[in-house]
Amino acid sequence: MVTKKTFGRKIRNLIAAFRGLPPEESISCLKKAKPVGTSISILLKKFNVVKITPQQIIHQNWPSIVGEDMAKRCCPVKILNNDTLVIHSFNAIIRSELQIQKLKILDNLHQFPNCAQISDIRFLAHKSTDTE
Repeated sequence: MVTKKTFGRKIRNLIAAFRGLPPEESISCLKKAKPVGTSISILLKKFNVVKITPQQIIHQNWPSIVGEDMAKRCCPVKILNNDTLVIHSFNAIIRSELQIQKLKILDNLHQFPNCAQISDIRFLAHKSTDTE
C-alpha cells in the first residue's frame, strides 16, 4: 500500500523558490485546525452563555428584592457600569417609595450571587404608550 506524503509549508516554499514560483503566503495555512468542541467552548465563554448574569438573577428574583406589591409597579431595566441598577417605575409616588427603600433594596440585592458589585440604584419614569 502506497501512502501519499505531503510536505510542510517551508518545504513547499523551498521547492517553489527552486522552480521560480511564488511562495505560499495564505494565512489559512498558518493556523492549525482546532476541534469543534474547543471552538464551541471558547464561544460559550466569550458570550457568557453558560454564566448566569446579574440581570437574569435580578429578573428571576425581582418580587423578593422589592416586595410583591412593588414588583407589579416597577421593573429592573439594566445595569450601568456594572454597579448601578436602573429601575423604571410607573409613577412618581412609586419612585418616591422606592427611593425611601433604596438601602433595603440594595441589601436584598447583595444576598444574590453576582449582585454584590451593585452599589447604586437609579429610578426612571416609565414612558407609557397608553392614554389615560
